[in-house]
Amino acid sequence: MAWESIKQNLLAKLAERIEQRGDVEHQQDLHNLAKIFYGRFPPEDMRERSPENIYGCLYGLLRFMDDWQSDGPKVRIFNPEIQTHGWESKYTVLVLLCKEMPFCVASVRGELNRRNIKIHTIASCNLATRRDADGRLQQVLAAGGDEEGQSDESLMYFEIGRHSHPETLAELRDTLTDILNEVAIVVSDFPAVRQQLRNAMLIVRESACVTQGHRDEAIKFLKWLESNHITALGYEYLVVEGSGADLSVKVDPAASLGLLRLRKTQGPGDLLSDLHTLAPEELHRRQLSFSKSQQRSRVHRLAYPDYVEIKQFNDSGEIVGQHRFIGLYTAAVYTTDPLRIPILRRKVEQVIKLSGFQSEDHEGRELARVLESFPRDELFQSSIRELFTTALAVTRIQERRQTRVFLRRDIHGKFVSCLVYIPRDRYTTGLREEIQNILSTAFGARESEFNTHFSESVLVRVHFVMRLDPDAAPDYDVNEIEEQIVQATLDWEDRLRLRLIEEYGEEQGEQHMRELGTGFQPGYRDDFDPRVAVMDVKAILGLADESGLGMSLYRLLEEGDEQLKLRLYRQGSSLPLSDVLPILENLGLRVVSERPYGVRAASGERYWIQEFSLIYSLAHDIDLDEVKDEFEDAFARIWYGEAESDSFNRLLLGTRLSWREIALLRAYSRYLRQLQFPYSVDYIAETMANHLHITAGIVELFLTRFSPVFDGDEDWRGQREMAVESRILDSLEEVENLGEDRIIRQFVTVMKATVRTNFFQEGADGKLKPYFSFKLRPSAIPDVPKPVPLFEIFVYSPRVEGVHLRGGKVARGGLRWSDRAEDFRTEVLGLVKAQQVKNAVIVPVGAKGGFVPKLLNADMTRDEVQAEGIACYQSFIRGLLDITDNRTDTGVIRPAHVVCKDEEDPYLVVAADKGTATFSDIANAISADYDFWLGDAFASGGSAGYDHKKMGITARGAWVSVQRHFREMNIDVQSTDFSVVGIGDMAGDVFGNGMLLSEHIKLVAAFNHLHIFIDPDPDPAASFIERKRLFDLPRSGWSDYDASLISAGGGIFNRSAKSILITAQMKARFDIEQDTLTPTELISVLLKARVDLLWNGGIGTYVKSTLEAHTDVGDKSNDSLRVDAGELRCKVIGEGGNLGITQLARMEFGLNGGRSNTDFIDNAGGVDCSDHEVNIKILLNAVVARGDLTLKHRDELLEAMTDSVAELVLRNNYRQVQAISLAEYQANERSGEYRRFISSLVDAGKLDRELEFLPSDEELADRKVHGQSLTRPELSVLVSYSKAILKEELIDSDLGVDPHLATAVQTAFPAQLVTEYAEELSEHRLHREIMCTQIANDIINRMGLNFVSRQRKATGAPIADVARAYTSVVEVFAIADTWEQIEALDHSVEAHVQLDMMLNLIRLVKRAVRWLLRNRRHELSPTGTIAEFAAGVEQLREALPNMLRGDAAERYSSLVERYEEAGVAPALAAAVAGTIQAYTALGIIQAAEETHAPLLEVAELYFFMGERLELDWFSAQILASNVENEWQAMARDTYLEDLEWQQRTLAVGVLRYMCEDRNLVKCVQQWEINEEALLQRWRDMLSELHAAVAPDFAMFAVANRELLDLAQSSRRE
Repeated sequence: MAWESIKQNLLAKLAERIEQRGDVEHQQDLHNLAKIFYGRFPPEDMRERSPENIYGCLYGLLRFMDDWQSDGPKVRIFNPEIQTHGWESKYTVLVLLCKEMPFCVASVRGELNRRNIKIHTIASCNLATRRDADGRLQQVLAAGGDEEGQSDESLMYFEIGRHSHPETLAELRDTLTDILNEVAIVVSDFPAVRQQLRNAMLIVRESACVTQGHRDEAIKFLKWLESNHITALGYEYLVVEGSGADLSVKVDPAASLGLLRLRKTQGPGDLLSDLHTLAPEELHRRQLSFSKSQQRSRVHRLAYPDYVEIKQFNDSGEIVGQHRFIGLYTAAVYTTDPLRIPILRRKVEQVIKLSGFQSEDHEGRELARVLESFPRDELFQSSIRELFTTALAVTRIQERRQTRVFLRRDIHGKFVSCLVYIPRDRYTTGLREEIQNILSTAFGARESEFNTHFSESVLVRVHFVMRLDPDAAPDYDVNEIEEQIVQATLDWEDRLRLRLIEEYGEEQGEQHMRELGTGFQPGYRDDFDPRVAVMDVKAILGLADESGLGMSLYRLLEEGDEQLKLRLYRQGSSLPLSDVLPILENLGLRVVSERPYGVRAASGERYWIQEFSLIYSLAHDIDLDEVKDEFEDAFARIWYGEAESDSFNRLLLGTRLSWREIALLRAYSRYLRQLQFPYSVDYIAETMANHLHITAGIVELFLTRFSPVFDGDEDWRGQREMAVESRILDSLEEVENLGEDRIIRQFVTVMKATVRTNFFQEGADGKLKPYFSFKLRPSAIPDVPKPVPLFEIFVYSPRVEGVHLRGGKVARGGLRWSDRAEDFRTEVLGLVKAQQVKNAVIVPVGAKGGFVPKLLNADMTRDEVQAEGIACYQSFIRGLLDITDNRTDTGVIRPAHVVCKDEEDPYLVVAADKGTATFSDIANAISADYDFWLGDAFASGGSAGYDHKKMGITARGAWVSVQRHFREMNIDVQSTDFSVVGIGDMAGDVFGNGMLLSEHIKLVAAFNHLHIFIDPDPDPAASFIERKRLFDLPRSGWSDYDASLISAGGGIFNRSAKSILITAQMKARFDIEQDTLTPTELISVLLKARVDLLWNGGIGTYVKSTLEAHTDVGDKSNDSLRVDAGELRCKVIGEGGNLGITQLARMEFGLNGGRSNTDFIDNAGGVDCSDHEVNIKILLNAVVARGDLTLKHRDELLEAMTDSVAELVLRNNYRQVQAISLAEYQANERSGEYRRFISSLVDAGKLDRELEFLPSDEELADRKVHGQSLTRPELSVLVSYSKAILKEELIDSDLGVDPHLATAVQTAFPAQLVTEYAEELSEHRLHREIMCTQIANDIINRMGLNFVSRQRKATGAPIADVARAYTSVVEVFAIADTWEQIEALDHSVEAHVQLDMMLNLIRLVKRAVRWLLRNRRHELSPTGTIAEFAAGVEQLREALPNMLRGDAAERYSSLVERYEEAGVAPALAAAVAGTIQAYTALGIIQAAEETHAPLLEVAELYFFMGERLELDWFSAQILASNVENEWQAMARDTYLEDLEWQQRTLAVGVLRYMCEDRNLVKCVQQWEINEEALLQRWRDMLSELHAAVAPDFAMFAVANRELLDLAQSSRRE
């Protein structure tokens, strides 16, 4: 109804357009034509047609009709276009005009269908027109009109598939013209043909030679035909002339009608053949006969017409002619009961009679049913005997599942009729086509057609008609044809059953047939013989479950060497092509085709068989027997993720390498990429594929180097290695590409740098391990990125990759879960660089590891990601332990199946890092599995270790730095409110703990990855309580903060918001002018806020230098919000988190007046705590192993010592930042020393200036001009380096185990352990390392970064002697006690006062150490030295104030006064002031020992001489001299040493004059008399020195020489 409505609406609009736009003379014609033509137009075909278009089409039709000669049809084919035709269509249009007659549309449509031309629209109409004598259209008459002289015409309109060039359809136009002409002839001759049919009836009636019964039946048949049961197409009359052998038959052309006017038929030949072969009686009986035309009709239906032939006899019974009618039986003929069709009913009755069956019997009913459905052509054309034989046989096979074939050849040899009966369930189009091919081949058919009949029977009947060449009689065997068809129709399952029984025996074969045999789909059966199916059944039975994969690589006999076939078998679902094709392509195989086949088992399980046709192009001589098993194994490994799919797999077939050996090459290529090797993994793989023999050699080199099964000793192995390497390098002569040459050489180099591998180790399951680990010596690899670690372990598998870098044999550092798949080593290298300096405070040097899970995807849940990460972490840990030595009571044990190319190396300690904070227990469990000697000390921080977050140790350590920064600004953050902007949230360890370390924190803003927290004017007390609440929650974010506690104008904002409204309070607090900001913009503003502290407790890099680009930072996710250091307005930065600020940014911040250290200084508490844990566990685990302590009690003891460990860690943090402050305090004064120290480290290869971003000498000189020197971040680097270097040098030195030195170990352990396990402590496995670490840290913390180097350079003493001297001096002068008293003055006196007091202690130590190194060379032993000097120094310390005279006494008093005024207690002030002269005690004590004089008497004389000879003044002048270079500094120190020696020598010399009354003055006076001459020279020298404005080093040298003469003279007897 809707379409009809659309149509009527369009026609109404069409009528309007005709009225508006049509020519007046055409308007009525257009209206009439529209009603007639569009009135019959299918409504559904009117959709999407516009009024404009149908108007244009209508006008076009009218113009088409305008000029037509009615003697023939008019045909036009065109593509309507607006410009040309006034309307358009997306189809090609076919328009035909002819006289009104039947069959036109059907005939045209038949031809179009024969040509497979798609028809979109058909419309036709009959209309009446008036034309002039020339055929010009004068008027289109209205429908229903009947006027004299009108022309009745048919107009046909077709829209067919678009042809871009319709002019190419000229042949179609001609054919359609011919067809319509044929229709016209048929229609015009139709009455005459009917008349001839009536005439034929008369002829039959008058044929006396034919029995009456036959004549009656024939007449009835002809009358039946006349009753519209045939569409008569034509007629011809055949004339028979002559007699006997001279008979001839010809067509009477004058009599021909319809199509037979146009056709030359085989009628004469057929009739002549009958005349020669049939007896007269048979000819009489067959007066009415039937046959088929060999030429299709183009009129009405595109089918083969039927001939009805009536023979005409003369009175003698001889044939004189034959009437032949050609036509198409109407459709009713093929469905009408044959008993109701004359002639046919008679045949049927006679067949039934011949059968002897009774109509009420089953057989009779079946026969009747067969005959009723029998093909009508067969009923017409078969003889009664032929029909009987076939029908009876068909009746007998009904309801039997068997195949039968019945053939009937046309009497004239023009065709063969084949009836094929097939079981219904086996019939398919494919089977029908196969049978058709069999028949066509057997008969040499020129053409064939078929008709399929389905009924309720179990059999399907297919009627084939084979069109033959009558002149070429085929030679065929009916039985052979039937056998071929039977074989073709034989059920595939039956053949499979036979094959399965043959393969498995009857019982199992039948079982497999029931389970799987019926499940093979038709497509499979079409493509494969049951013999192949047996092979596939075998493979399917081998599949364990849905994860199972079966396969078979094979080659067909007829295929070339490079061609292969691969069959894959899978339960459940087929393998996705998108997954399989890349694997095959990476194996070097080009997939030509893929065919999937489903097999459904009786149980309902689904199996899939996928066959791939493949070509391998890398080699053309593949021996399938050699590669088959390896290929199938490799494919399965790749599929299950045990091996990767990439270009390296192309080597499998070409090199005969195993999948593991290829994975080995892949692993090394991945390692090279991590080393920033300039060639991609794909290019490396391509290089390997281009040089297969070299690739095989590289693998051979590895196997020779590391295979644990080797026939020969290590010397022979080495010779074999050299031979293989030489062969590889010789082969490079053939490699022309420089890039490929470099790749191959680098592979050889890296393999030679490899010192261990687990490649040959087996797992617990007895199989080789699914991951590889390689221990390498990076220094042996050219151009490796700096810093270059001592060792590294690279772990590779398809699931995970990771690297562990170690700066030394005893090293530690966390393992990070990295997300940087392409450059995780670069990330780890940056971390190990920081770890190196961070670990300066502990025994191990820096180490760091990182691993990347490679199989994570966005669809994984959080739990799935975590589970995968843990599995990867476990593989990584195992890879590390696989190739690490173990330690037992009997010594160090090498790992099994590992060839070690390095020395013993049992120390491996890891820890938690980003992403692995809870993984320590996992690592320790693996350590236990390996029975690793460190036990759960292997990974610190586990459940039986120290929980860093619970202790808050990292944050507390960083807070020590914060306190130091503010204390040096005279602010106590524990008692004074201060403002903070933070990075992180309260759920985080560093941020959460840090923001609870002072109740005076005013957290004005903070942000994490989800929210921005702003509190413009926070209440410190209330906000502290709320932060504490959040911290105590299991999980929390800023969204959990109680918004009611936030001050006015603040709030919590989502970072996902498009914009944030800026309140007035926010504007005022953060100096914001805009009304709205994006979250990113707001964070940038917060980072630049005017606050006291910027606290970093998060992840990411937020501040860079103005000299850096964002790309230099390596944190792309924060590029949009990162700020420059020059924009920071905070006073202090606390770096609890790593990498929050770049090193260049820290330096810039420091140069601009900001205060910060570095992340590795601030957050060193975590690593220090872990190291304490490891060292304590090593100690206690030995006790547990001995049976003197249970594991439970050990854990309880660990927990009980938590606070003690924290105190040790925080003390280290305190001392380290104090050391930086001391270095900074002297930075300007000692800039030259620092510059020289940096240069010396660089020259020694121990420091990379660029890597650590340390300024050049020119930059330092420029800073000096502007009153600036090294910043705290730079000094942090130098302090850490100096500690690390000193620690390693002490470990490698002959420091020995002096009883006093050994006590340094105790400072690294809680007092409880020192008390309870003193003996075990002395036997600690890392005793020496701990001792050296503690001594090194103490030296650098107190004495500064270049103390040792200056002492060594000045004295030439070995480093161990410097350490011994230092230890001795610290003990002798009670430096530690005094130092702690100064530290206790925090917030009691200003920080600079404390630093100044410490500098006085440092000067004392320097002088005293130098004295010992000069005067006790090769005799230094701390225990002995302390025993020699301690008591005397203590005695002199108490007497010193009263002994000082002159300038020395004045300086002492002045210093004491200044310290007391600053708030220092008098006793401490006096103790520190006394250090100016304290070092002289060593010489005085020695002098007293040498002279056997009382100590105090020698001391008093010493100081008296100093005042008497103005030596104190001279000493002050030397100290005050300007030092411009290192030589001058060394000269100054030498002068002071000489002066001290000379003063001591003078005192000893004067002692010779001591009277019995011990009068000092008299003694000196006597000495002066004896040394008058030299004494006068000295006084003259002093006069010149006093007169000089600025005495120089030349004057000091001369003066010292004069004094030396006096001193030496004084000692002469």
